[in-house]
Amino acid sequence: MRALLFSGGLDSSALAWWLRPQVCVTIDYGQRAAKGEIAASSALCSQIGLEHRTIQADLSFLGSGSMAAKAVVDGASAEEFWPYRNQMLVTLAAMKLMPEGVSEIILGSVSTDRHADGKAPFLKSLDRTLSLQEGHVRVTAPARRMSTRTLLRTSGFPYELIGLTFSCHVHEYACGQCNGCLKHRECVEMTYPRPKRGAA
Repeated sequence: MRALLFSGGLDSSALAWWLRPQVCVTIDYGQRAAKGEIAASSALCSQIGLEHRTIQADLSFLGSGSMAAKAVVDGASAEEFWPYRNQMLVTLAAMKLMPEGVSEIILGSVSTDRHADGKAPFLKSLDRTLSLQEGHVRVTAPARRMSTRTLLRTSGFPYELIGLTFSCHVHEYACGQCNGCLKHRECVEMTYPRPKRGAA
């Protein structure tokens, strides 16, 4: 079984469309945007025809930065930095799915990720760590060498589904101002150019 960690954002949505994993998993770990992520992921999976599951594990007391409505910790790479977040998400997904025979957990990391847990050294180490444990689960990031725009083009993710995606870091509905929303708007505008007015 291949499982995709699915937030409903552009990167994981493009991977869901492209790879068609057996299951997409959205984790509510206490982040402010959890309801929005779950709603978007559920709607996208319904449209694409993929199984969607959620995992609840309130770890908000361990969070920091804008995603947790707390101060940014020293050494943070961005205002939304949440310490060891990808490690936490992969571990929770593996804990839930290993008994069901999951063989691969897919992350939506891309080349423009600023956090250390989205870069090659960490991802390779995490893959190695999980593979040495019971279940021998692998961790992959197929878009690690791509930008979000390249991933959207390569995957063929349709513009018609863009409205269902969700990238906000701070609210249930897109705020339009956080780093996630700003990246979302820029990538969509650059990847799916609007036709000029009056064009046939």
